[in-house]
Amino acid sequence: MLRETPNLDWLRVFSETAASESFVIAATRLGVTSGAVSQRIKALEAFLRVELFHRYPQGVKLTEAGRRYAQRIAPALEALTAATRDITDTRGVQSVRITALPALAQLWLGPRLEAFHARESNINVEIWADPEVIDMRTSNFDVALRYGRPPFPGCNVWPILSDDLVPVASPELIASASLDDHGFPAGAALISDPYWEHDLADWLAGVSLDKPKGLRVQAISLYSMAVEAVLKGRGFMIGHSSLIGDMLDDGRLVPLSDQRVPAAKQFHVLTRAGAAPSPAADAFVRWIAEIGSEAA
Repeated sequence: MLRETPNLDWLRVFSETAASESFVIAATRLGVTSGAVSQRIKALEAFLRVELFHRYPQGVKLTEAGRRYAQRIAPALEALTAATRDITDTRGVQSVRITALPALAQLWLGPRLEAFHARESNINVEIWADPEVIDMRTSNFDVALRYGRPPFPGCNVWPILSDDLVPVASPELIASASLDDHGFPAGAALISDPYWEHDLADWLAGVSLDKPKGLRVQAISLYSMAVEAVLKGRGFMIGHSSLIGDMLDDGRLVPLSDQRVPAAKQFHVLTRAGAAPSPAADAFVRWIAEIGSEAA
C-alpha cells in the first residue's frame, strides 16, 4: 500500500521553514545544517510532486501551493505536539513558544519573566528572539510579540505598552557636553539601530524641528547594544520609551527634551485566529496584557 502521508520529520522541517521563509533560520531553530533543511524540503517536494518554495539567489519564498499546505498542516502538527506533551508530561509542566522582536525580548520581557515564573511555575517559556516577521498562520509558535500596525492577518491582536520616541543620553555625557539648539549633546554621535532608522526623522517631524547639520550617525544593528553604547556615554539616541522606561525611571538615561512623540508603530501580542490557545499560551497572554497595561 502506498504511503498517503509524508515523513513527519519532513513536515516538521517544512513547517519551521515556512514560518520564516529561510533555510538558515529554520536550521538554527532546529539545530541542524542548512543543507539538512534543504534535503528534507526536496524530499517532501518529491513526495508531493509539488514545488513548495521558489528558490532565489537571496533566499526562498513560499509558492502559493506551499503557503496553502503550510496553513493546512499547522493545526495538525500543533495537535500532535500537544497530545505528545499531554501523555509524556507527568509533572503537568506546559510550554509556550514565543517569537519576539529581540529588543523587546532583551530589554523589556526578559527582566520581567521571573515574575511570570513565580506566578505560573508549571509553564516553561521558550523565546525565539528574531526580527523576522513570522506568519502565525503557518508557524508553530503560540504567541508573537511584534512591533507594527494592525491588521495582522490571521491573528488575534492585543496592544501592549504605549511607545513614545524621546531623545536620551547618559547623565555623564550631558554633564560633559554643551547642548545644541535641539538640546542634543554638541558633537556627540547619534547611536542608531537600522531597524529603527527613521526614529530621528519621526521625532523631529513630531516636534517641528529640522535635522541638525553635520550630525554624525553611528549604526549598531542590535538595539540592546545601541542602548549600552549610550549608557557608556558614546553618544545619544532617540529612545523608545517602552524599551528604556526602566532606565529613565532609575536615572541611568536622561531625556534631552520634555517632548515625546508617539511612535508610528506600537507593540502588540498576537495569537493565531480561529484556534483556541493552549492553557499555557492563554496564561502568558493574560499576564503580558496585564503588565503591559500597567506599564502604559
